[in-house]
Amino acid sequence: MFVKLLQNHTLTNLTFLLVLVLGWLSYQQLPREQDPSINFNWVQVWAYWPGATAPDVETRLTKPLENGIKRVADVKFVSSTSREGVSSILIRFDDISDAEFDKRMADLRRELQARQDELPAEVKQPDVFEITSSKAFPTATLVVYGETDEESLQGIAQDVKDDLERLDGVDDVLSVGDRGAELQVEFLPERLLGLGVSA
Repeated sequence: MFVKLLQNHTLTNLTFLLVLVLGWLSYQQLPREQDPSINFNWVQVWAYWPGATAPDVETRLTKPLENGIKRVADVKFVSSTSREGVSSILIRFDDISDAEFDKRMADLRRELQARQDELPAEVKQPDVFEITSSKAFPTATLVVYGETDEESLQGIAQDVKDDLERLDGVDDVLSVGDRGAELQVEFLPERLLGLGVSA
C-alpha cells in the first residue's frame, strides 16, 4: 500500500493536506491559558497566636498541628517554623493526581479542624494555602509602612487590600502580617487595693 501511495501523487498530496487540516483543527480546539496555574503539591499552613513567645508557639501550636498533618496520607515531608506569634508549616505531598490531591486537601483541613480543641483559645482556625504557579510568584508585592501606630497601619492596609480586590482581573490578594484588634487594659493597683479587688 505504501508503494501505491508513493506512485499516486494526487492521493499523497490529499492525505498530506488532510493531516494538516485535522492537525490545525485539533490545535484550535486545545484549551489554552495565558498564565496557566500549575499545582506543585505544596501546601502552606499559617497559624497565629498574638503575643505568644516562639517556644510557646512551638510546643502549643506547631506540634499539635504537625501531629494532625502527619495523619494525612501521601505526605512526603513536613517543615515548620515557629516564631513570636506565628507558626508556619510547609507540607509537600507525593506526586499524585489532581483528584487525589483534592481529597488529601480535604483530609488536611479536617485534621487541622480536629486539632482546634488542643490549641489555645486565642488561636483561630489556621489558614491553608495551596502553592501553585499563580500563587507562588505574585504579580506585585505592596508594603504598607509609615510612622504611625499599628492600628492605623492595619486600617490602611485593609483599605488597600479591599481596593485591590475590587479591581478587574485581580484573582487573589494575600495579606501577611496583619493581626486582629487587641484591647489593652491599664489599671491603678492602689485603687484596686482600696476597693479590695486583686489584679
